[in-house]
Amino acid sequence: MKKMLLLAFVVGLSVLPMWGQSSGIMPRKRAVPKISTRQMDKPVVDTDPSPIVREGKDDNDSTLYGALRFSPLAVDMLAFDKRMSDTRESFLLRNNTPFRLSRVVLQLFYRDPGGQMIDYRTQTVDCDLLPGTTRKCEIDSFDRSRNYYHVDSPPTRVSGRPFVVTYKVLRYDIVVEP
Repeated sequence: MKKMLLLAFVVGLSVLPMWGQSSGIMPRKRAVPKISTRQMDKPVVDTDPSPIVREGKDDNDSTLYGALRFSPLAVDMLAFDKRMSDTRESFLLRNNTPFRLSRVVLQLFYRDPGGQMIDYRTQTVDCDLLPGTTRKCEIDSFDRSRNYYHVDSPPTRVSGRPFVVTYKVLRYDIVVEP
């Protein structure tokens, strides 16, 4: 009888850690519910018909709309090329945003090497720029008479005039994908 009682006591002690935590109900794995961190598919629309408008938006706005603010540094122009015989200008555009861009509007300023302005124009460049990538783009040249060449493109004849290009990013379109 003592052996049976001792055996029951040993078996009871070995089972006790499994059942003995509190009430016998297994505790939750996570006390705090997990919230999905995926970006919203659709922006939240404020349905409040109140005419109250917030004045002076906060620059540290962390909403989706705050991330979509325009930045003139979002697109870089690299490696401009236009030879004297070309009717088109080519250059590289680099997308510095985390978004896919479909169209970039640039203001181009053409100057001689001394800084004197030759021409300027606003040009829309249709392109598909993935986030963090660079793409070659071509546009019609401002120089229809083929008298000018970019300083990085050597002239084919002596009578050509060199120019440099500066630019300003006016706008870009972000592709919204489902």
